[in-house]
Amino acid sequence: MASLATSPVGMSELLGTPISKSNFSGAARSAPTATTPATFKTVALFGKKKAAPPKAKVVAAPESDELSKWYGPERRIYLPSGLLDRSEIPEYLTGEVPGDYGYDPFGLSKKPENFSKYQAYELIHARWAMLGAAGFIIPEAFNKFGANCGPEAVWFKTGALLLDGNTLNYFGKSIPINLVVAVVAEIVLLGGAEYYRLTNGLDLEDKLHPGGPFDPLGLAKDPDQAALLKVKEIKNGRLAMFSMLGFFIQAYVTGEGPVENLSKHLSDPFGNNLLTVISGNVERAPTL
Repeated sequence: MASLATSPVGMSELLGTPISKSNFSGAARSAPTATTPATFKTVALFGKKKAAPPKAKVVAAPESDELSKWYGPERRIYLPSGLLDRSEIPEYLTGEVPGDYGYDPFGLSKKPENFSKYQAYELIHARWAMLGAAGFIIPEAFNKFGANCGPEAVWFKTGALLLDGNTLNYFGKSIPINLVVAVVAEIVLLGGAEYYRLTNGLDLEDKLHPGGPFDPLGLAKDPDQAALLKVKEIKNGRLAMFSMLGFFIQAYVTGEGPVENLSKHLSDPFGNNLLTVISGNVERAPTL
């Protein structure tokens, strides 16, 4: 430091402007003007660079028109451009994750840790809803169109059969599973899967979209294709969650499964629909 104080000429040549002793004593000094060459050199040496904006996890290439529909600043949003300006979208919704339409009315994802948490919650519930919706529809449809899946293969009546001590019946074959076995199997299998997910027991690089053994057909090997499949998954999952809610309400109001409700509606669309149910023109026989 002493050598620097005794040789101001050297420092002057380095920075391009005279430096007095007050520079080193902490006294205030006037900043160089924006037009002087010294400004550029001084800022280059001591100026703080602005923090770079966070990089998007998925970046749509300019030539990829399909990806740009779902990712990035020009992605599709939850309302048409005439009804919603893009400047109104929260700044933390940047279009980096699949299914980001810029919609977060309650600001639940302002904090990055909350964003990641709710993203995981939504995706997991979406996957369970897709499996649940298939489980509600397929056995009832098989039973209605000829397959022997028990006396009534309706989702809310299957549990009643187990409570009464009966076993499940698929395609005319009795499956020796009672209520206790079913509950234990669910706890062990689902609980085990959830434990491995939380602890990352399989050492997966991406716990939400692991790929590898969970993509046996290799559908997501191409990065662009994988990005599109993630969008399709969350879109179908959101639809399935709403479908499950509809199944619950339909079962309570009509006392029937979704396949039977759909069949009656298709056979008489004007006589069996939401309005006729609300008005009381359709017989209401809740069984829940």
